[in-house]
Amino acid sequence: MKAMEFPEVNVRLAEDQPEYETLPVYHNFREGTITYCFELDNEELEQVGKTGRIWLKQQTFNSPMQPIYGTCLKESLIK
Repeated sequence: MKAMEFPEVNVRLAEDQPEYETLPVYHNFREGTITYCFELDNEELEQVGKTGRIWLKQQTFNSPMQPIYGTCLKESLIK
């Protein structure tokens, strides 16, 4: 899975943190949201096709979990 650039990207998270990969995001300051996109490679697409599942792990650093919304349609997140 690879984080993808897209036209609306206005922030790059962890850009200067070598222990993390840079995450290009669209930060909507008015809504207080960030949107990001990942591209699956062929092996990952095959696995998703077999199982219909995607697993996520989010670092919370023992703070409350924040809401996550997943979709295949950018238009439902960035209008």
